[in-house]
Order: sequence, then structure tokens, then C-alpha cells
Amino acid sequence: MRRSVVFPLILSLAVASDLLAQQRRPPARRPAATKDTAAKDTAKPVVPSQPFGSVFGTVFDSVHNAPLAGAMVTVDGTNRFAVTTDKGAFKVDSITPGKYVLRVTSDLLDSLGMVLVTDSVPVSDGAVVPVALGIPAQETLVAASCTAGQRALGPSALIGRVLEAETDKPVAKARVSFAWSEISLRDNLRRLARVRDATTGSDGVYRICGLPPELTGTVQAFHSGVSTAEVKVTFEGQPLVIQGLKIGSAETVVATTDSAALARAKANATGPRFSATTVRKGQAVLTGRVVNGAGQPIVGARVDVVGTPGATLTRDNGEFSLNELPSGTQTVVVRQIGFAPVEQAVELSTRAPQRVTVALTRAAQVLAPVAITASADAGLDKVGFNQRRRGAGGYFITADDIAKRSPNVLTDVFRTVPSLRVVPSGTDYVIENARNPMNGCVKYYIDGSPWEALFPGDVDRLLPAWEIAAIEVYNGASTPMQFQAPGASNCASIVIWSKTRTGMNRR
Repeated sequence: MRRSVVFPLILSLAVASDLLAQQRRPPARRPAATKDTAAKDTAKPVVPSQPFGSVFGTVFDSVHNAPLAGAMVTVDGTNRFAVTTDKGAFKVDSITPGKYVLRVTSDLLDSLGMVLVTDSVPVSDGAVVPVALGIPAQETLVAASCTAGQRALGPSALIGRVLEAETDKPVAKARVSFAWSEISLRDNLRRLARVRDATTGSDGVYRICGLPPELTGTVQAFHSGVSTAEVKVTFEGQPLVIQGLKIGSAETVVATTDSAALARAKANATGPRFSATTVRKGQAVLTGRVVNGAGQPIVGARVDVVGTPGATLTRDNGEFSLNELPSGTQTVVVRQIGFAPVEQAVELSTRAPQRVTVALTRAAQVLAPVAITASADAGLDKVGFNQRRRGAGGYFITADDIAKRSPNVLTDVFRTVPSLRVVPSGTDYVIENARNPMNGCVKYYIDGSPWEALFPGDVDRLLPAWEIAAIEVYNGASTPMQFQAPGASNCASIVIWSKTRTGMNRR
């Protein structure tokens, strides 16, 4: 249900005094009529001009601490309106004198399920009335959207609106899920998954209240068997995050059983995902450009749409294009050597190709050295690394071994592995099986799940070397059963364990 919020009106003292003076000023005397003027008046009657006033001012977005651009300001009871500029300014003129309520609507207010209205504004003949309007502070909006009982669970809230991807119409009765993980003191400092759900109203608005003040999680919408991607949401010292979502339909989103794409979907995520991974296709198109912090194109960056088969490399001008994508809110991940991966939400539909510009601005940073204690071995024990190393049969690399090699990129780690060779491919590098030069087949497993390298350099874009806890390399019959692929008995198998999976990066 849409909620109307009344905001106080701000008038300057100078204008108020001017209005008061106009009310007290006696009407101007009409000059005495002469014979000539009387004749003219008789020949052509004088029609008095219609008195008008105007209202001007600004609308401020307190949620994002910026002017509210593109909002519509209407004068109730009239057909007069204006749209705010990029600086939040507006002016509504030709208003008949009287008292009026101003109403402000915008996409942001629609996402909150609210309408901004003012108290009565007096407008007199010839007056220019200044007003200053603003969306209230985040704390006020949370208090207006969440009950006291909900706020007792946590001070933050996630609010937004779910729309149909093809029509932009509100989606009622959609389920919206927000998931995150946190360390539980009651469970011996274990990291546990937390989930809060909400259902959209007739206006498509959802409200998830009672969230902790500092966290990062993902939000996802579900309706009629179709879901959006998991969109990353971060609360950093603010009590309110507004996140809209668009969802496709059975006609524009088709599930697929592509196992290779499913493996890539798991590996391409830059953070934790909380729902079961599915692979989806459709007829939407995404185009765009990848640039660095100076706006220059980046060549050979890998672009993935998470949860879809869509993957490509940027061309010489930084441009890329992907098709057969599902409609709705999806997540794009861009990787390139030397840069931290960037994850960005995009809204796709079959109506027109969506275009996006992704800027890689943060350099990949080497983590500060940490002391690895016996608890690190516990993480490697958990994934079976230590047990398999004691049984020999493969080539094993630990985090300490990686640090001693001081690799610039991940493929540098494999240059001294006897059964592998690293060969150049354009400006990138690929890993080949040195013991089977006929096909050079190499299979990858990331944290136990199969992963497929589609393009040269994909291995280097996957994980920075300092984020790896351990590596196992097998060849032929020595490969453990869980890392054997059908029809790939002559392939080398590279098993990579991340510090996130083994728990080493939480210390």
C-alpha cells in the first residue's frame, strides 16, 4: 500500500514579508476616464487579465545526500506540474491564487511505496513562492516503514520494488529473500547463514526490516517459478538500502541443464551465494564497455553473467556483447589481471539491448602476511588435502609454497610443476599437459567443483595467487575418483582450494 508522507513547507522571510505587504497595499486607482478613453472603452470592452502566481524550489534526496533529479512536482487540483532538473530545481507557473498542496513523485519514492506531499501552500496574484522539499532522513523512513517490534531485531531495513522486466508493471505476491552470513557466538564462532523474507504488495513494494547495522548479503526475488539473480547488498553505516528488482517470466527465462555453465556459474561469483545455482537462458541482449579508472578501454577482460552460459572477452576498444540472456535483474562479473573483480547488477529485457559501462578502478591488492597456525591445517584436513598428500600420487602446493614463488599471476605458480607447462597465447597464458602433448588436456576443480577455462588467461582471472590455500595436481591414473571427468583419463587435473573455503582468510 502506498504511504503518503507530509513534509513541512519552508518559506523565506523576505517572501513572506512581501506577501504580507501585498495584502496590506491598497488597490491602485484607475485614472479618470476622458472622452477619448470612454469612446475607446465603448468600442472595445477591456477584459481583465487572469491573476496568476508561481511556485519554485528544490527537492533534496536525503537518502543519497544529493538533489532529487527527474521527480515530478504537481499542484493538486490543477493541471500544473514540473520535473526537477539534475540539481533538483523546479518551477511551476500559471497557478490561480489560492491554497494548494504540492505532491512529489519519483522512482525513488515509488520504490519506498511513498508519496511526498506538503502542507497547504498559499499562492497570490503575481507572487513567486519559494519552497524547499526533501525526502526525510533514512532513520525516519525506516521508522515509517517498519514496526517497533521489527526494529528491535536490528536498526536497518532493505526496501525496494519488484517490477516485470518486459512491462515495468508492479509484481504482487513475489517473494523477496535477503540472505547473509554472520559469526555466531552461541555456535563456537561458526559462520552461519541468515535469511529474511518478505512478500510484495499490490504496488510491488517489499520491506525487509530488523537487519543488523553492518553486513553484506544478497537479495533475490521469486515469482511463478522464475527468479532474479542474487544481487549483492552492503550496509555500511547506513540504516536503509533501496534495491529495486526486475523479474522475467516463463516466456523470457528458460532453465537449462548445461553442466559446464553450471560449474562456471559457481566459480564466477565474487562473493557467497545463498540459493541453489541454476543456469538460465533467454532472448535478452547485453552490450557494454569495460574501462579503467582513467576511462581507457581494457582489452581482454572476461565478462560473465552469473547463472547464465553468457561469457566473453572484451575487444580492442573495450566493447563486449552477450546474447541469449534471461530477462530481469542479472549480475555481471568482470575480471582482468591486475584488477580486483567488479560485480554489477543489470536489468535486462527483450524490448531493447541493455548497455552498461563497467569501470575496473581497484588494483588487485596483496594481502598483508598472516600467521598460519595449526588451525589452517584443520581447514585443509576438512577438504581432504592433507590426507591425499600423505598418500602421494600427486603434486601438492601449499600457501607457503606459493608465497615463496612470489607469482605475479596464478599461472606463474605452475611453471615449475613437472607435469605441466605454461605457454603464451596472445597477451595471456594457458596451462597444458606436458605428459600428453597431443591434446594438452587440463581439467580444473575449484573448491571441489568442476570449472572450465573458456578463454586464454581465464585461470589468471579466476583467483589471485595470494587467495589460494592449496593446490593439487594429478595426471592419469593417480587422479582421485572425485577429480576424474568422464572421457578425460589422459587429462591433467588441477584442484585449487581457496582460503575462503578452508577458513584461512578469516584470521
